[in-house]
Amino acid sequence: MPARRVLVPLAVVGLALALWFWPRRGDDPRHDFGSDVRECTQNLRTIYAGLVKHHELHGGVPQGSGAAFVLELLRDAIPDDPEHRRALTCPGPGAQPMPAELDLANPTPGSTAYAGRDMARFPLAKFPSGGDELEPLVACDDSQGWNHDGVVNVLYSDGSVVTLSLERLLEQGRVPPGTTALPVGPASPLDDLRKLSD
Repeated sequence: MPARRVLVPLAVVGLALALWFWPRRGDDPRHDFGSDVRECTQNLRTIYAGLVKHHELHGGVPQGSGAAFVLELLRDAIPDDPEHRRALTCPGPGAQPMPAELDLANPTPGSTAYAGRDMARFPLAKFPSGGDELEPLVACDDSQGWNHDGVVNVLYSDGSVVTLSLERLLEQGRVPPGTTALPVGPASPLDDLRKLSD
């Protein structure tokens, strides 16, 4: 009888610990998602620096939409080298590296794992901007399962990066119940992500 009194609480504690450390939906226990999200944030800051440089050189931001918005920076605002190409590719576990042979004049959605501003549908009134004029510019795209499962980093027109968590958005009621991803484009449950395209 005394052994049972000790074993039952130990089993309960063991089960609780196992559930605590059990990988969440889509998580690869060998993959460090937190590190990916931090690296993605740094990549978006590099992209912002490229947008500022593009603005200095051309008097505005790139006029292409989606991947073309992001990849236009490789023409003259960001050096076209392996280091900067990595910065234009989200480090998520499913993200594909940027193709070695990349036609900057005709980029495809798979050319970068970042979604850029849809300038055709949502042109920017001002850049850089902040306050009431704060606008989304670039985000990692969760709709293809490329990046951080349930987490999307969004770069805004003042250079800030906001990390959106699907779990937290569901808790706050900012997305409909049952939402399983945070895609960009017209089908997105969030207004800011509707202004982007891949």
